[in-house]
Amino acid sequence: MNVKQERFVNAYLMDGNATRAAREAGYSERSAHTQGNRMLKNDEVLNAIAERTDALQQESLMTAESKRDTLWRIAQFNAQVIADDEGQLKMRNPRAATAAISELNKMDGDYRKNEGPITQVNFIQDFGGGDD
Repeated sequence: MNVKQERFVNAYLMDGNATRAAREAGYSERSAHTQGNRMLKNDEVLNAIAERTDALQQESLMTAESKRDTLWRIAQFNAQVIADDEGQLKMRNPRAATAAISELNKMDGDYRKNEGPITQVNFIQDFGGGDD
């Protein structure tokens, strides 16, 4: 790949716009649209874009996996039951454990908006004292 192609790939990966990437690579304002389209038909350029996109996705996947692992360890540690100074058993930090699990649920998409119908439930409590 030549220098302009390399610059094009780098710029294209930033925002996905071929015309702007062509301008960043050094093509004139007048020819940027045409050159950007031409670049996206070049096999070397397409392969470079695909390789770098895959690398970026793997990098972000590893970051997500490490975040998930850290949050899980935080949840486990803070959910451990220990004895306090008076011998009473309690969780280390229930709020921290709950917060870590909540973040894990968000990362996994468990807090998606419910698109289905909402079922209303009415609770009636009988406190006694009435003649049944």
